[in-house]
Amino acid sequence: MRIAGTVLVLLIVACMVCGCLGTAAPPPTGGGITPIDLPEPPEAYTLAEASAELDLLEAEGGLNVTGAAVHQILGSGADLDGRAASWILGLQDGEGSRWLAFDAMGWKEISFPAPLPEAEVDIATVLPPDDLLRSQEGVLSPVMARLGADTVDITLAEGVYSITVHSDVGMETFAFRADSGEVIV
Repeated sequence: MRIAGTVLVLLIVACMVCGCLGTAAPPPTGGGITPIDLPEPPEAYTLAEASAELDLLEAEGGLNVTGAAVHQILGSGADLDGRAASWILGLQDGEGSRWLAFDAMGWKEISFPAPLPEAEVDIATVLPPDDLLRSQEGVLSPVMARLGADTVDITLAEGVYSITVHSDVGMETFAFRADSGEVIV
């Protein structure tokens, strides 16, 4: 033990003489950790953007929607560019019905005690929600201004888009054909 202690003391003295344990060198100027400003993720997404995220999640082994048919689409807090704060898909597959929700945190399966409409939504034959909202801006904007609303809620089921403008002042709902965007009176 005495020899090991002596060797340790000699190593420390040698390092001090050589500069191994000397004072630390000052940090380089202009270096160090540089903060990186990453872009904030969007707070609202189009249905196409949300669907792309679902496709990616499924490819990575996350939620499995293979063979599931969409029966209802709900968008909450949508602006007239079709970006919604959240999207909900009502799906029907061999296991029954289930609901998937998407927001800034991503996709997740949720418990939603609501029945699904009978008819399947054929995404290929309906207008995307963002196209519908932009095309109906002339109808929706005056109502939004009158009610003091910045966003709308949108539902697609049974071949019909229902768009609801609501605020503390009131509420108004419009119906549009999902395939053409024509107003349903």
